[in-house]
Amino acid sequence: MNLIPRIMCWLWPLIVSSQTEIPNNYICTEDFCDNWLENNECEGLKTACKAQNATHNGIIFPSATPCSCCQMCIENLKLGDDCSMGGLGSPIPTGMCGPGLYCMVAEGEEHPTCQRMHESSKCFTAQRVFDKMRENGTIGHLMQRPECDADGNFEPVVCIPGQTCYCVDEDGARIFGEAVYTANIQISMRCECSRLAAKAQKLLNSRYPIFTTRCDSKGSFDQLQCVADICTCVDMHSGEPTSDRKNITRGLAGLPCFNKRVHENTTYLRECELVKLFQIQEIHEYELQGFNVLEFSTDICQPDGWYSKIQVNNTHKYCTNKEGSIIEPFVIARNSPGAAKMNCNCARARKLLLENHSLEVPECCPNGNYKPLACRRGQCYCVDENGNQVGVEKAAKHMDELECHNAENVCANA
Repeated sequence: MNLIPRIMCWLWPLIVSSQTEIPNNYICTEDFCDNWLENNECEGLKTACKAQNATHNGIIFPSATPCSCCQMCIENLKLGDDCSMGGLGSPIPTGMCGPGLYCMVAEGEEHPTCQRMHESSKCFTAQRVFDKMRENGTIGHLMQRPECDADGNFEPVVCIPGQTCYCVDEDGARIFGEAVYTANIQISMRCECSRLAAKAQKLLNSRYPIFTTRCDSKGSFDQLQCVADICTCVDMHSGEPTSDRKNITRGLAGLPCFNKRVHENTTYLRECELVKLFQIQEIHEYELQGFNVLEFSTDICQPDGWYSKIQVNNTHKYCTNKEGSIIEPFVIARNSPGAAKMNCNCARARKLLLENHSLEVPECCPNGNYKPLACRRGQCYCVDENGNQVGVEKAAKHMDELECHNAENVCANA
């Protein structure tokens, strides 16, 4: 079994908070609210929270009554409604700007009102750019309009029709998690775990390898989670525990979420995680000797515990599969021009599509990045670093009219 020392930083709030046994508060016992409500009456919820329709809706919160025995309704305000931006000493608000709206002072106005997020949201701004391009007739047939959530953040999945879908953070930046494109991929692929891992890395701003909640290949939660020898099953989308905690000194197979296709019965940590654990122990030993470790090698593992797509040795950088084996011939010298820009996005997507017997796979540069010029079914077009089409396509015989066309050096800097 794996013995994990205290120096490891496990960001596992959902499991720990839900499973830790905490004594009952001396006031808020299980019977407190029942007794309190016998002598006190809760204010009725507003019509907005009762209706929950297109015109009247709101959010139900615990109230400020003792032990939050009652509920209160915060009504969703509409576009142009007066709102409060809050502050120290401000009263509890009775309403808040609804989905897609921010409370702000519009130009030429004195008091805040609910305004659209367009000016403050990267996603809505991207939608405006897309819509403008569509009006001008400069949208390619594979280009997808950015999808935003109610808060103006990017939805977690971006798809390239006919190829793959990948996870992005709230700002639209690519993060871990990828799957073959299907029509209903967003139902099973929501990237909750990979977003949590990306936030953890950003918040900690760590120069050292860290451990986070383990994800599956699509960026959802691995349904089997362990800390040291204590394991439990969790919901793949929420991360909430779905079973009791169990000591696994006798193996993992006794847990209902154990899957022999992806889990080992005798150990939880995968090969890459064991290497990372050794790195963390090495850092700890240096610090005990009085050394200040200013920098350490890049995290070699991805959030699912397998090897990251880029690996490095003393002389070369190379693209690998999850087991750490080199993908095709995607190997370049560490001091070559393409090393700094290497992302292996194309190499990983190509391998995933070949494994799923896809008839169309992308062409990659020697460093595993997407070629800036792609051709498909007689049409050629430019793509970005993630393989997304940029601009309109041209017939293959007119590919030289595309901005990204370079007959001799399409991957010159790779």
